[in-house]
Amino acid sequence: MVAAGRSVVAAAAAGGIPVRLIGGVAIWLRSSPAARAALGRDYPDIDVVAHRRQSRALRAVLEETGFAPARVFNATHGARRLLYHGPGGCQVDVFLDTFEMSHTLDLGARLEAEPETLAAAELLLTKLQIAEVNAKDLADTAMLLWDHEPAATDGPGLLNLAQLTGTCGADWGLYTTVTDNLRATAAALGTLPAARGDRERIAGRIEAILAGLLAAPKTGGWRLRARVGRRMRWYQLPEEVTR
Repeated sequence: MVAAGRSVVAAAAAGGIPVRLIGGVAIWLRSSPAARAALGRDYPDIDVVAHRRQSRALRAVLEETGFAPARVFNATHGARRLLYHGPGGCQVDVFLDTFEMSHTLDLGARLEAEPETLAAAELLLTKLQIAEVNAKDLADTAMLLWDHEPAATDGPGLLNLAQLTGTCGADWGLYTTVTDNLRATAAALGTLPAARGDRERIAGRIEAILAGLLAAPKTGGWRLRARVGRRMRWYQLPEEVTR
């Protein structure tokens, strides 16, 4: 799946279409051999992000590359999401500018911040926005933080903390889910097949991110929603879609 994912990005780039990997494949690509050995897993599909305005051109590239469209799914959801099937059961899920699950993330604005994958801050948000998080997602979060330290910018081995805190500082619901899941990741570190030093480094980065999220400025909308708090559900129930 890693090779197939890279080939999708390369084929789109050859056609002048920026596409970036997200999900487990993207985290694996950004990880060190040690992190891959400890926390890597089987990746059943490929998730990518592209611009909505280029969806027609991207559809043509995917079909020319040998991927078959899920026609009913694409006809129903094609304004924001596309699904393709490739040889050997390979599945490509294409998000168009936005990522809508438990929360809605704008990924198109910084799509081209880094090559091949989304920047680490956005990758982390796609994992931490899951309200009903599972052990796989917590392990993927730990794998990303294994090699990425909070920083003031993007880049290899860096996680743009200002981007993360700015996004969460405008949305109390997202902030709440993200901080809940960071704490859940910290609590799960003891169960992961990693050396003590690696677990401690990841835990320290989680603490730094939590401190940054707490200290960052919050918008008026954030503060208004915070008054309601958990008395009202703060996340979306992901839509069940037929593939």
